[in-house]
Parts: sequence; structure tokens; C-alpha cells
Amino acid sequence: MPVPVIRLARLGDAADVAALVRAVDLHYAGPDIARPIEPTVAMVEHSMREAEGTRYALAFMDGRAIGLACFALLRPGFKLTGLLFLKELFVESSARGQEVGAALMLWLAAYAREHGVTRIDLTTEGGNQGARAFYERLGAEQKDKVFYRFNLSTDVLTED
Repeated sequence: MPVPVIRLARLGDAADVAALVRAVDLHYAGPDIARPIEPTVAMVEHSMREAEGTRYALAFMDGRAIGLACFALLRPGFKLTGLLFLKELFVESSARGQEVGAALMLWLAAYAREHGVTRIDLTTEGGNQGARAFYERLGAEQKDKVFYRFNLSTDVLTED
């Protein structure tokens, strides 16, 4: 089985990153909600140029981007060592079952360790049994945490 080549994405990879980000949206939200590719490319380029906290890792097979990890390093964290927060992990359907997701997770763990980070945190939908089984198979521990969200498109957290 071929082994994917994984590396941190560069600005020149924005189109590949955007295509996979859009694939995530299509997979989870569907075509009625997923944004078109043009604003997706613009968002990716903006996040890369502005050096926001978002980082992207790409997995390539035969020179084609087939997997994506969107993540950020956050500090201070446990004993000031910080954490890597994994926002999205996605593998194109044609590449699933080829250990691409596991390779991305191993790459993320090595990246985190290189930066002195001692843990990876992530969330997944409670009903996403495939993702839950995948992370548990890799050794992730399910934590008893409560997830909150502020929807800033409403009047929440305004000074009025």
C-alpha cells in the first residue's frame, strides 16, 4: 500500500487546501450549505497570509492532495506545554481505508512534539461512530467535557 507524503501546507497549496475544505463542507453540510470554491480559496489564502492560528497539513498520494488536517497550536495549556487543537481531519472518499487518516494523526503528533506540545485535543459529533472508533483505535481517550458555542451571527455577546 502506498504511503502518503504529508507536509505543512504553503501559500501555493491554497487551492488544494480549499478543495479539501470544500469537500469537508459538502460531506457534512451538503451542497445547499457548502460555500463555492472561490470564497473558500479566499478564506484559506487570508488565513495563511495573516498568519492566523490556523495551520494546514496536506496528505498527498501520487502528487495529488487527498487528505487534510486543519489545526492550531494553543498555549498555555497543561504545565505551559500547550496543545494542538485539531479542528478538521478529512480524507477523500477514494483514499479512505488506506491509513491516510492514521498517517495524518502520526504526523500531527510528531509536529506537536517538535514544538514542545504535549497533547492533541479534538471534538467529533457524538453520532459519528466511524470517527469515534477511528480516534479510539489510535489511543484517544474520550473526556467528560461540555462543549459550548457562541453563535456570533446573533445578538449574543454584544455590548448593547
